[in-house]
Amino acid sequence: MGISAFLISSMANEDDKIELRLVEEDGEAMEGVVRLHTDEVEKVEKILPVKVGVSPRTDQDGKLNRDEFKTRSNEPKLEPLIETFLPVDEDTWGNQAVSKAAIPWKWIALVVCLITGVLSWSLLDLDKGEDEKQSLRKEALATVEQDEADDKAEEMKAKMVLSSLERAARGFFNASSMEEMLLYVREPERVRVLMEKHYSGVFPEAKRCVKITEIIALTIGKSASFWMVACELEGGVAGLLLVEMVSEKEAKVDWETFVCYQPMAWDEFATSRPVGYTGDFRVNLEKDHFYSHEYTDSTLFQSYRLTAHNGEEFLFGYAPRDAAFAQKLSEIVDSHPGKVTPLILRLHIPHGTSSARGVLIRELVSPTWLYSEND
Repeated sequence: MGISAFLISSMANEDDKIELRLVEEDGEAMEGVVRLHTDEVEKVEKILPVKVGVSPRTDQDGKLNRDEFKTRSNEPKLEPLIETFLPVDEDTWGNQAVSKAAIPWKWIALVVCLITGVLSWSLLDLDKGEDEKQSLRKEALATVEQDEADDKAEEMKAKMVLSSLERAARGFFNASSMEEMLLYVREPERVRVLMEKHYSGVFPEAKRCVKITEIIALTIGKSASFWMVACELEGGVAGLLLVEMVSEKEAKVDWETFVCYQPMAWDEFATSRPVGYTGDFRVNLEKDHFYSHEYTDSTLFQSYRLTAHNGEEFLFGYAPRDAAFAQKLSEIVDSHPGKVTPLILRLHIPHGTSSARGVLIRELVSPTWLYSEND
């Protein structure tokens, strides 16, 4: 039953009785209602208007008691009506209708036919499915076997590399002559001349390698073929080598970085300052702001402070700003803020120089202490 409004007369006269009436949307009281259920028709007797709440009391002569009316609420009591229209529990819905409804046999038969068809198709396709499963199993097994083979190959390669590195390090430290050491040195043809000059015919006594303590892979420039090999020598002395894998089975030691080779002793070069001399020195570099004598103009030169390993003296190197290598040199140094940069520079002492510590930088030979003919 739809409820359209609860009407309260707010302009009633004293002789009128104020009451709430339940009114239908068309304003007419229903004479009779026919309720339809699933299997039967029920005729309902005439529904009288519903009074909500209690009308205010009147005096003996039938007039409204205003004092009582002022204290009562004008809002109708909605709780009983709301409860009347609450939905019924789901568990009780349609019980009678379900018990009498016809069973849909045609739909059941159709479902049974579909299931039967699917089962039949599955049985017919069983052999094909087994073949596919066997093929997948074979492919998976082949993949696993290939992975295992690749892992074994990588393991064998790693063992070979480690064995080559250890053999080169032990052979280098155990060498008792320059000729024997050259067997384990990279670029032996070029380095032989440097070794002869460095040792001056007096080869140092060998300090045999007791054990390899550490092996670390290095990436130098674009090359990933270099390794750092740390060794413990006789007498508890530590030995550190830079080793290159020249092939899968052969490793060579970089002798120049091991001795930090210089064409002239650094302190001798810094103090004697041979005029006209040019040499490739392994130095530590950092930018400076000292300009003097022939290198006064900072728009023409960039000043660098130079030091060397096992040297106490320092020099100022000046790179011409218009030189082809100047920009690259500046970028390399700037990439190591707050630190010195190790590299190989070609240094020159010009004729007629008056600077006590100034040298001219002629070339950037290598961005590290490692020299390679391929640089």
